[in-house]
This record gives sequence, structure tokens and C-alpha cells, in this order.
Amino acid sequence: MSLFPPGSGGPTLPEFKSLLVKGPYHASAPVHLALSFTEKQPDMRIVMITPSRQAITRALREHNDDWMVEHSGRGEVLELSDCTMVYYPPTPAHFAYLISTLSTQVEGTDPKAVLYRPLSLIVLVELSAYFLRAGDKPWTLSSYMTLVARSLAAVAALSAEAESVLLFLGSFATHSYSLKLPVLKPPTADSNKPAPRKEPVALHVQQYFQLTAVVEEDDDVVLNSSQEDEGREVNRRQWNRLRILKEGSLVRCLRWSERRDPDTDGVVFTWDDYTTK
Repeated sequence: MSLFPPGSGGPTLPEFKSLLVKGPYHASAPVHLALSFTEKQPDMRIVMITPSRQAITRALREHNDDWMVEHSGRGEVLELSDCTMVYYPPTPAHFAYLISTLSTQVEGTDPKAVLYRPLSLIVLVELSAYFLRAGDKPWTLSSYMTLVARSLAAVAALSAEAESVLLFLGSFATHSYSLKLPVLKPPTADSNKPAPRKEPVALHVQQYFQLTAVVEEDDDVVLNSSQEDEGREVNRRQWNRLRILKEGSLVRCLRWSERRDPDTDGVVFTWDDYTTK
């Protein structure tokens, strides 16, 4: 399984049952994770859930992954993509209903939630977006954690339904670093009680996931003499670091760059002398 395009030299992930990707990950990472699963298990179903079709479409368009631009129209990729069902529940309540009704059983199931194939992976993209909208109800840390708990419960139920099939959960959260939610509901406007303290969501959420991939922008690049001559090209690259932790312990750390292809304007991923493992 991987968060990067096939053939890019990108690393594969350690085996996991549940994965949390947090920080400024590239927009195509959830797609590549899904494709890497379907490539190994083409007869299985993958479900991707995200609050907004417009947001994910815009992010993919702005990132403009060069591999996706070149390969997305090819038959073998379209065939793999056909294994994935994407849902856009607009509110936490819609999400809770959807995740609890997903099933491979036709009888007694909402037709929109019938998967028709055994499920191998559920990908959650930007659950944090539900809690960042201005004017929404006063959310709490429990509001967020309830969605995570419902997702894990759905994985357990669907795994039991599929019997021998292993089911995995992946969650992507750009804003989990900065998102803080109160433990208790804020007091009413006419109350004299102090506002409840806010807790960082990331610290609580990652405890529920076996594998955590932390993406960070990385400006600490050391150039050798030949690379210094190519300084202009290097300056046009975005450098990133990925730290992979399994049950809290660091298992791998690596660095990669993203640059724009001058012909396609698509983003190309590069691993070279700057990479650390």
C-alpha cells in the first residue's frame, strides 16, 4: 500500500489495520492509497467518504498530480477506479447514518449503502471539515470522536459480515494539527461560566489508529556541490517529510520533493539523495 503514484519510487506503507494521515498531505494521497489496494484486490470494494465533492475536486485540480493526468484515462486505471464508491455526506448526522448502514447485504439495507462486493478499505477524507464551518452548532471533542468510533464499529461489523476478508480503515486529516475542540459545550451567552478548555483533536484521534503518517513541510535541505549548481531547480520544489509511527513508535522517516513538470504543469514526486529512511 502506498500514498504515492505507482512507479514514482515512493515508499510503501508498513502493514496496518487502521491508518491516520495528518498534516499537509498531497491531495492525491487518498486516491493512490485506494488504487494500491484495488491493484492487489481487484474484486473487492473500496469506500471513500468526504464531506464535500467540491472541496476534494478543487484540491485534486489545484494539486494536479502528473501521474493522474497521464494515467487516469487509461483502461486499467479506470477498471481499478470502478472498484471505489465515493460518498459525500454533508453533515456529521448524514455521515453517522451512512457509515452505520453500509452493507454487502441487499435485503433490509438502504439501496444507496449497498456495496455489492466484499469491502477491503474505508477511506475517510477530511472529517475535520465538518467542524470548521462558520456558523455551525457548537461542536465538542466528543462530536469528532463519535464519528471515529462509528467508523471503527462499522469496520468491525463489515469484517464480521465478510467473514474471512480483512477490512482496513484509512483517515486523512489536514487540519488535525490545528483543530481544537472543547471538551464540554460552551456556556450560553447569558451564562457567567468560563469557556471550557479546548483539546487538540489530533492527540486524541491518533490513539485509535495503529499506524500514523505525519506529513510536514521540510525546508531543511542539505545540498552537495553538484546540487548547489542546480539551485534554481531546487528552489522550485516543495520539500516534505513523512514520519511513520506504529502504535506511537517511529518506524520510518523519509523526505521527498514535489515539482511542476514544465510540459504538463503536473506535480512530479522525486526521491533522490535528499531522501532519508
